[in-house]
Amino acid sequence: MSFGSIVLVLSMVVFAFIVWWAFSPRFKKTHEKDGMIPFLDSKSHPPEFLDKGIDSKTSDKSKS
Repeated sequence: MSFGSIVLVLSMVVFAFIVWWAFSPRFKKTHEKDGMIPFLDSKSHPPEFLDKGIDSKTSDKSKS
């Protein structure tokens, strides 16, 4: 195997791991919480569904 082949295989493995990590249901809550960071400022608190552990779909239904 040449160096290029090793780098290619290693890159594919790393890419597959990143895709698995991004779409894994186990990390959904963490990704949703991290996705709200741009909408937060130092004077406000996170939305209720982040504190209570309720997903955003349930939170939207309870408001209407």
